[in-house]
Parts: sequence; structure tokens; C-alpha cells
Amino acid sequence: MSSRRAAAVAGSGAIVLAAVILGLTSGSSHRRTRPTAVATSPPTATTAATPTTPTTPTTPTTPTTPTATPPTPTGPAAQPAPPGEQFGANVNRLFNDLTYSPAEIAAQLQALRATGATIARSDALWEATEPSRPMGAVHHYNWSFDDAVAGSLAANGLRWLPIIDYSAPWAESRPDQEHSPPRAAWAFAGFAGAFAARYGRNGSFWRAHPGLGAEAVDTYEIWNEPDVPEFWVPSPDPAGYVDLYLRARAAITAVDPAARVIVGGLAHPQTFLPAMLAAAPELRGHIDGVAIHPYNPTPAAVLAAVRSDRALLSSLGLPGIPLYITEVGWTTRPPGAQKWAPARLRPGYIRTLLDALGHLGCGVAATLIYTWVTPERDPANLEDWFGIHSPTGADTPDTRAFAAGLADATRAGTPTLPCTAPG
Repeated sequence: MSSRRAAAVAGSGAIVLAAVILGLTSGSSHRRTRPTAVATSPPTATTAATPTTPTTPTTPTTPTTPTATPPTPTGPAAQPAPPGEQFGANVNRLFNDLTYSPAEIAAQLQALRATGATIARSDALWEATEPSRPMGAVHHYNWSFDDAVAGSLAANGLRWLPIIDYSAPWAESRPDQEHSPPRAAWAFAGFAGAFAARYGRNGSFWRAHPGLGAEAVDTYEIWNEPDVPEFWVPSPDPAGYVDLYLRARAAITAVDPAARVIVGGLAHPQTFLPAMLAAAPELRGHIDGVAIHPYNPTPAAVLAAVRSDRALLSSLGLPGIPLYITEVGWTTRPPGAQKWAPARLRPGYIRTLLDALGHLGCGVAATLIYTWVTPERDPANLEDWFGIHSPTGADTPDTRAFAAGLADATRAGTPTLPCTAPG
């Protein structure tokens, strides 16, 4: 797999891209090789606000060299479901690729916000923020990459839904496999808590940039698709993921007790969720939401999957837990690929799906299309063709359908669709 480099650091007077992320190529858009951080000369101008990068280390509450693995904490009781439903898009390719300049990123985010979207999902990469192992009990975090994401989104009126994800190189349970779980879940949790202290409500980043604080992070997704071997190497482990989730949740809620911490986007919730509860009954009552990725060939099939997942939660005694659709969409190339839809049909699919999800009585708290923009370079790489907005910044039939779908979804007075299967 070839690699690309993308950068993100804070520049004087603006957010600029300058930290090196070795990254996204073929396969999943969350796939990347090892990131490092370097100092570079920033561009001279950009439209986003300037974040600050701390130079002092952060000391976690959990020691880095414990003599024994502590018991898994559960944290506070689950938060109630949020009111209403939010809509947005994934924007990970904007920050994880080298495709766009800071000005182009700002223009893309402005276009996303203009559709009516209010949230954006993108990676918060432990490997980028803490590439080197702690020294004793002191963690050295470089927040350059995260500052760029947080500041760019907030400057354009979008709230970040971060995916707290992947193992730092020194923490991998399998060497050179960043999608392998960390050797110690408490180390991952330390990063999650430090991230919340910086970007959560009343976080240090927002205190330094009071004009942007209205978009402080309030919901955190733990890992991406832990039920897929590609993202939990070598194979999914429900018990291992529950330990990671609960430790990260306890660390985040210790900083912000009102935070919502959701189970990372599941591709196979029908089997993975029951296995999680069987492995750790203490999980019950401590889930703030479940993220799902109900990719399917048509909008009707997506809705059927969402209804099925709500029925599953009810059967597990979890009827009040909200669903977060953090990825759903279609690629347009190559024909017949997995998650493919013809380009001529995709606009109608997008509008129909968003309209239905906005009125579906299944307790969906958020829906985020996958994805806002992709580079449209390689006709054989399906990951290059999920984007609904043009990489040149031009409007498209897909983005017009997305905006219309959001207007339909949030239209008052529309009857609620039943969550039970029709017929």
C-alpha cells in the first residue's frame, strides 16, 4: 500500500496544515500507516482561526507503568437520549489526506455548513497526538493535528463528532498494526481523557479561543468498526472492546460528566452487541449511544437495517439507547463495487434516505453521510468516489440532494414513520 503525507499544525493567525500523517490509500478511508509530527513553515494565509499547540507535557491520572491491570471502571449512568436528530457528514479525507490546502478545506466546510449540516465526523488519532511512549508517568501530547480539525470545524459552524481511534505505535498489541487494539486499554483511556479536557465543554482549547467555544465536543465515538477484522486486528474481540470503551468513557466523563460516549460505528451490531453484553454484563446502563454503519444497496434496505437494529436493542433490554448512524452512503465507482450505486441514482437515494431518517421513530440521534468529499482520482478505488461534493469545490446533484434531504428531514408537521417494519 502506497502512502501519502498530510500535515496539520497551528500557524500564526490561522489554522494551517503542517503535521505529517502517513495515510489514506486504497481500501477503507480510515486506513493509514504511521504518522509522525514535524515542524514545517506554514502557509501565509487561511480563513480558519488559529489554535495553540501546547509545549508542556500532560500528566495523566493513570500511571503509565502499573503493577497490575486495574478493574474496568464503568463511569456514571448513561445519559438520556439527546433531543431531536442532528445531520452532517464525514470529513476525514479533508484532514487525513494531502489533497486540500487550508483555504480549500475552509471552502469545503463552508459549503457543508450551507446545506444545513451541523455536525462533522473525523478521526482524533492517538497515533498523531502521542507518537512516542510516555516518559515515566508523563505523557507528551502534540495537539497540532487535533487543533486544526477542531478550529477549522468550529470556525465554520460545525460541531466535531470525533472518533477516538487507533493505537499509537508504542501501544500496539501487534507491531506495525495500528488497527490492532492497544496492549493496555488504560493507556488509550488516558488519551481519551486528555482529549476531552482540551476539546470538551470548557476545554482548554476553547478557553484559548472563546469565539469558537459554542462548538465544543459533547459526543465521543470510541474506535471505528471494532467488529470488523480490518479495524480490530487480527479479529474482533467483544470483551476487549468493552474494556476499551468503558475505560475511555470513564476517563472522558471524569472530565465532562455530561459527555455522551458512544459505541464505535458497528458494521455487524446484530452479533457484536449481544456478544458485548454477554462478555461484560456491567456494560448495561453505561452506554450513551450505539453508532451503526447500515450500508445497503438502497434507501429501503438501509431503513430496514435501522429498524432491525432498534428491535435488537429493545430485545436486549436497551430500548432507550439512541442510535447514531455515523456512516451511510454509496460510492459511484467502480460499477458493481461494494456499497456502489449508479451516479444517476445516488442523488435520489440521498434525499429519500435523509427525509425518511428525519421522521423515523427509531430513536436516531444523528445521521452522517459518508462522505462529504473524496479526491476522485483512481477509477478502480471505491474509496475515491464516496464524496458527494466536488473536490474542486463545485456544487453537484448529490450536494443539492443532500441539502434538500436535510430540509425535508427537519420539516415540521411531517408524520412520524413507524419503527416496526411496514406490512
